[in-house]
Amino acid sequence: MEELDELKQRSVMLFGERRKRWDENYRRLQESIENWTTAVGADPARLRAALTEMHTAWAAMKSEYPSEALKVLPPLWSCPMHSELMLSEAGTCPICGMPLDPVYVTQPQLTQEPVIRAEIRAKEPLEVGKKAELRIRLLFNKNARPVRLDDLEETHTRKIHLLISDLSETDYHHEHPEQVGEGDYSFSFTPARPGTYRVWADLKPVLTHVQQYSVADVPSTTPRQGVLAPQEAENRHAEIDGYKFDLTFAKSLIHEKETVLGTLRVIGPNGQPFDKLEVVMGAFGHFVGFCDDFATVLHIHPVGALIESPDLRGGPELPFYFRSSKPGLVRFFAQVKVGGKEMFPRFIISVQPLQHLPSF
Repeated sequence: MEELDELKQRSVMLFGERRKRWDENYRRLQESIENWTTAVGADPARLRAALTEMHTAWAAMKSEYPSEALKVLPPLWSCPMHSELMLSEAGTCPICGMPLDPVYVTQPQLTQEPVIRAEIRAKEPLEVGKKAELRIRLLFNKNARPVRLDDLEETHTRKIHLLISDLSETDYHHEHPEQVGEGDYSFSFTPARPGTYRVWADLKPVLTHVQQYSVADVPSTTPRQGVLAPQEAENRHAEIDGYKFDLTFAKSLIHEKETVLGTLRVIGPNGQPFDKLEVVMGAFGHFVGFCDDFATVLHIHPVGALIESPDLRGGPELPFYFRSSKPGLVRFFAQVKVGGKEMFPRFIISVQPLQHLPSF
């Protein structure tokens, strides 16, 4: 509330009816923050309603200020990947570890719906083992305007991250497309599995300052052959080219909507802890998880500041925060680089439903 008190002190440029409207919206904002705080962990509908009211009041307050006043208003802070968080101080997200972004009064009203849509253009359907040259077209939903690079903010050294998986959530690729035209971006990958592949374009529009996923499917010569295994045993160990990867968590059981500290530990082929992990997108590793619904994606970064020097090396442990909004199995991929080669060890994490105590 200290930030809101300071904001109120800087509202001296408002008079008459503007000031009355501002005072009313300020009261609404305070109430909605209280409602949001009490709704956390309760009914999701209440949480969404409180968050919507908070954003509405925030935008209404913004509309009353003259432009010169907006430049000096203090921010709240929110995670670009978890916009439901609204904190009063700078820091890192307690869910994914990403640095919090300032949310100024000048920020447009946030939306739960993506503001950008994606379309995949392929010369021919995917074929197992054959390199596919593809294009992704990004358009604003509101007016179909092509999305330029200057419409996007950079996250972890790139403006566009493509998270790609087949229906079995076994073959995962992380690509960064190159602009080839107005709203058109080219990329390629070689599918190792039959069936449809889905592309999640991880974007952060300048318009909202909030990360979103624009989703599109890639046509395949074998569209119905890929299938998600209904029952896979939980697995927190993987091995690639003699390197061993082990996941551990601070809790033995992980529940939905619960933030848990996790650690990836890497052992080299010589049996010793491996501390020569190379920099990938400003970190020594990245994590992506796919839920059972083939729609929900978890994009997680290790705890720590952005690494700017490509010559630094890391390991053997990468700490991160894990949180899934849904119960079920999460097919979880780490991405690390060793000797110039990227590796994607795959794990299976079981997420339990919340246990509600009976009321008396």
